[in-house]
Amino acid sequence: MRLAGSAIANAGGAISTGCFRRPAPTSTMPAEPRHPPPFMHFIFDIDGTLCFDGATISPAIQDALSELEDQGHEIGFASARPYRDMLHLLDQRFHHGLFVGSNGAMTYHRGELSDIQPLPRRTLDQLFELTERFQASCLVDLPWHYHYNGDPAHPFMNWVDPAKRATPVSRDDIRLPVKLLVTECADGPALQLALDQRDDIAVHHHSDQQIVDITAKGVSKMSALLRHGVAAEQLVCFGNDSNDLSMFGAARHAVQIGEHAQLRPLAAERIARDDDTETALIGAMRRLGARYAG
Repeated sequence: MRLAGSAIANAGGAISTGCFRRPAPTSTMPAEPRHPPPFMHFIFDIDGTLCFDGATISPAIQDALSELEDQGHEIGFASARPYRDMLHLLDQRFHHGLFVGSNGAMTYHRGELSDIQPLPRRTLDQLFELTERFQASCLVDLPWHYHYNGDPAHPFMNWVDPAKRATPVSRDDIRLPVKLLVTECADGPALQLALDQRDDIAVHHHSDQQIVDITAKGVSKMSALLRHGVAAEQLVCFGNDSNDLSMFGAARHAVQIGEHAQLRPLAAERIARDDDTETALIGAMRRLGARYAG
């Protein structure tokens, strides 16, 4: 769902849409582009790729991101998090950039929510029925707010809206649900079997947690990038988990952080997770930035 001229009001989370009238031309000559096209799009996963503690991205990594922009590249971020929970991790200087959230179900760019791929209402209702049958708690991401029906003390909730700018909503007030995340389940294998039998959803697993993300069919990080106009041959991506597979399978150059059996065959290079990860990551960013700068 493309949202032309859409914006999210951070305080209230209301979606406002409007049409922008193109000004009358003042010359018969074609206008010069405001900015030259980027050399490449550098797209980064967040957790386990840039952020190693769930709460911060180091100043050194952020400075390396700025260096890529100075070289003429476009940078962006693609995460299982909604964009709301990515913004606070990065300096204000990056908030104009591209944020692909909820594993591709939402795209935020230049301060506006530009694209969402919501779960159909019928699908969401059926997923709720499954969570009730198998005694599962879940979090539902909306364009800005969220619904949660589990234990407030669950560790995952430390990552949800840490800036406290969103509002929890009741199930009846859910609008445009983009992702349902199962946080706990009494019978995980049975729930997984039921999910596997559906053809109207995409399921993503967090490799380091017993957590399952569910989005609409066809949603992925790469599908969101393609809708945004990022061509595969102009993509350099960095990632560490199964939700990065779609990018790794398409990118011109893919950098894997840590170990992941599914990513390894698709990665052009790998950075080990150890005490030197940050140094190696910054080195790869600088090397690839220079390589693709012309």
